[in-house]
Amino acid sequence: MASVYILLIIHLIGFGILFTVTVAGWVLSTQYRKAKDPQTKILLLKSQQPLGILSPIGIAIMLASGIGNMVYLGLGPFSTGWLSAKLVFFLLLTLSGAVSGTRSVERTRLVAQLVDGKAPEAVTTRVDALDRQLRIFYVVQFVLLLIILTLSVVRP
Repeated sequence: MASVYILLIIHLIGFGILFTVTVAGWVLSTQYRKAKDPQTKILLLKSQQPLGILSPIGIAIMLASGIGNMVYLGLGPFSTGWLSAKLVFFLLLTLSGAVSGTRSVERTRLVAQLVDGKAPEAVTTRVDALDRQLRIFYVVQFVLLLIILTLSVVRP
């Protein structure tokens, strides 16, 4: 019986990592948009890189502990509606993070080119487009995390 509680605590730690990374990324992204100096912008973008490393760790912790919880409780992925929905939203969260991660790396590379003065003409347009996409990403991630949390607590 104690092992299920340990798995739940580990699962909450994984969720906490994902939630913290999302909030920290949003805060740094907001500061990036407010910054006027290109050096400050690149510093803020490079500060976000460790967050990109922590996200897969949080995903792996949640995945491993979630599978452990399912095995311990004797649940299959489609045995209950709330669990199936939670898995779908978790998959969307993971895919969204993977896609936005590549966009974030591209944005950092392009802003670094702008700072170095080696950027082609259309780079600012591309950076603006990436900024808009990543702004939407943080809203989507936050909503997905809230849905996953609600499904875990309420279990409709």
